Amino acid sequence: EQFALVVVDEAFMDFLVPSQQQSLVSWVKEFENLVILRSLTKFYSLPGLRLGYAIAHPQRLKKWQGWRDPWPVNSLAVAAGIAVLQDTEFQEQTWHWLEASRPKLYQDLTHIPGLKPYPSVANFILVESDYSVSQLQFKLLKNYQILIRDCLSFPSLGDRYFRVAVKTEAQNQRLIQALTTVCLEDHS
Repeated sequence: EQFALVVVDEAFMDFLVPSQQQSLVSWVKEFENLVILRSLTKFYSLPGLRLGYAIAHPQRLKKWQGWRDPWPVNSLAVAAGIAVLQDTEFQEQTWHWLEASRPKLYQDLTHIPGLKPYPSVANFILVESDYSVSQLQFKLLKNYQILIRDCLSFPSLGDRYFRVAVKTEAQNQRLIQALTTVCLEDHS
């Protein structure tokens, strides 16, 4: 009610089973200034296609129709989008895999001195670090060929936070072993 435009990023919403999703989609009819952004590229690993959509009040969408390019999505992206949305087996497998892998990775991160992971429902975990993430990132890349995502682009987080993706059990264990080694070296 206080703003001309409110944009909510729900790009990672698909990582939750529908019964666990906490979306603002139902509010769109009530608030003409609310726009919700969704992405197909995160959940379905299609980053090169840059495929997503907006959910907004019909009046806002009608206005935007006149402003946008006549072909906002190429035919390859359309075909890929249709195919992935029909792949319910992939959706179920991903939800099942993530439900098991994410808590294990989170728990393993809690045991590393100087790291504080935050609970997550997406395919990544945010971690607060007692150490400079830039230095941690350098050591992991140089010695283990592992790249963690720093959070320097988020001004309120800075050089003490990083993000790790939930991957396969073997990849997660490799990350945990490398982080443990590097953090224990820095901790002593």
